[in-house]
Amino acid sequence: MKKYIQMIVALVIVLAVIWVAQGGIAWASGLPASEQPVAFSEPISAPDASGLASPPLAIDITDSGIYNVGGICIFEANYTSTDLEDKADAEIPVDESSKVPFLGVGRLFFPGCHVVHYKDGEVVREMSAKDGKWKVCFGANLDMKTKIYYYLDDPESGAAVWIPLPTTVKNGLACADAPFTGVYMPAGKTVRNPGGSPGDRILFPGASGRGSVVPPPSDITINESGTYAVGGVCAVILDYHISGLSDNLHVEFPTKDNQIVPFPENEDLLYLPGCHLLHYRDAQIKQEMTREEGDWEICFATRPGKEMTIYFYRDDNSDINPPWVALDTTTDKGLACAPLADYSGVYAPAGK
Repeated sequence: MKKYIQMIVALVIVLAVIWVAQGGIAWASGLPASEQPVAFSEPISAPDASGLASPPLAIDITDSGIYNVGGICIFEANYTSTDLEDKADAEIPVDESSKVPFLGVGRLFFPGCHVVHYKDGEVVREMSAKDGKWKVCFGANLDMKTKIYYYLDDPESGAAVWIPLPTTVKNGLACADAPFTGVYMPAGKTVRNPGGSPGDRILFPGASGRGSVVPPPSDITINESGTYAVGGVCAVILDYHISGLSDNLHVEFPTKDNQIVPFPENEDLLYLPGCHLLHYRDAQIKQEMTREEGDWEICFATRPGKEMTIYFYRDDNSDINPPWVALDTTTDKGLACAPLADYSGVYAPAGK
């Protein structure tokens, strides 16, 4: 508990320095060396913000602690095993990262932070939770939804790709677990209003029925069982049966990528925007969930006079152009719901 309090105090001091230096903009990556936050390049036991210094761009880490890496990110290592080591750097230059395909939401904010994990002197692609816990944090622009992505230095497929991480945004910081050897970087997007009129209260949980309707956020990370809505477009009902589960749900607007996905030649007409649902277990994306792990249901508003069916396609890159697949859909009280939304992918309703 003491160490956790120390971490919060340290991060608040860092953010306070950044906030003052930039007139309230909590992005560290744009600061000149003279305005960088205090260099926490040693494990923090008693934070001291009495002076400013340029944090090192590269750090060799052999002890648990919190480290400021070049003013770009805050990296925390908490070792529970011996013979562990980390190397963290501010990932400069960024030529290699800019070539890695990014299929996420919004745009990446360069540069990121590069982390290499070692155990017994050997590089480890993914650290085990039994050896410790690692976290990386970036400044979060308050005008944007922020999510942290990473790509592996040595992907098994041989082709690096940016992968989203469950991200927590609090007190001006976006943070995610960082057990992988690779590059971490934040991405952000502005909140877009998909428009439309409110349907059932489940899609607009804050709607009063009078005056203007403000849609819920268009991108959320879920860590507890419950009912969650995004953008007034869809809602998910989750019941986690085990610990370590989380989901990301965001509005999927029409793009060239989803408009070329093959749709069955029938009378159904696909309605976009849809919703992109990503399942996680122990911070790893899972392409398919099981009943032992939990229950997932996704719902969209029905359209008058239409027979509604919910479709989805997987986003696991196993098929270059995966088809839309129909799900068993039930309709009740103005909602069309698919009770087995077990796959990570894009969901959208169709009607005929």
